Amino acid sequence: MRWPEALMAALSLALMACGCATSPDDDLLPGRCGQWRRAGPVREFTAANLHEQIDGAAPFVISFGFRSLAAADYRCGDGPATGIEVYDMGSIDNAFALFRSNASVEATPIEVGTEGVGGEGRVEFWQGPYYVVLSNPSAAEAPRVLALARDLAGAMPATKAWPAYLELLPAAGRVPRSEQYLPADYLGHAFLQRAVSAKYPVAGTEATLFACRYDTPAEAADALARLETFLRSRRPTESAALGENGFLAEDASYGRMAIFRRGGYVGGMFPYAKGPAADGLLADLDGRLRGQ
Repeated sequence: MRWPEALMAALSLALMACGCATSPDDDLLPGRCGQWRRAGPVREFTAANLHEQIDGAAPFVISFGFRSLAAADYRCGDGPATGIEVYDMGSIDNAFALFRSNASVEATPIEVGTEGVGGEGRVEFWQGPYYVVLSNPSAAEAPRVLALARDLAGAMPATKAWPAYLELLPAAGRVPRSEQYLPADYLGHAFLQRAVSAKYPVAGTEATLFACRYDTPAEAADALARLETFLRSRRPTESAALGENGFLAEDASYGRMAIFRRGGYVGGMFPYAKGPAADGLLADLDGRLRGQ
């Protein structure tokens, strides 16, 4: 398994520019980069053996469209090892989705790649179709690890546009960095799939607005019916003037929920508090889904 030739060519140029040495035998990650040297061979993984590297997290990562992983350890002088993992997710959509779902929510945003975060122990970023994780072995190594991350990002394809599925949700008022995309099992339900979501300030709290996409209106109608059946088995639901077959429900985990279908989409909000802000967001979402 090898990185695309265009990426390898760009990587070589970037490494040369920052004083990195490579050899013809460097298939994935360079043998040296400035003061850093690779401590051992590159480890290569596919979906078949990804569990050997990330154990029980493998099915979660694979669900986002994972293609391959290149991993290696680096050392700067006699310092502790810094591990690098480069996940080829196949597309910008998948790389963004995995980054937002896997990166530490408590980490501090940093300028690396298209979007990056850094915290105790690691630096994470995504760029183009790649999601990259670097371990940060100590506070003293943090500046050098960040510089190494930026060198790697500089060699990767540029991100020309953010995922189009984000356009399903209103941009106004969206809580920064709250957007997420899950390919399956949204809210713990296997029938809620391809879900894009984001948070918005509503009635003194942050409400989540979401939309799940299906191939046909019939599939969306089936998912909506199954969700209502599940919620109604716990507490009564009530019809609501939302989209197609809208209803309100109470859930122990998510509070009051407003849910509806529009064509091949199931959308909604939780926690829902009736008022101009919440109803305006739901109407905006319905209009966007109607236009798809």
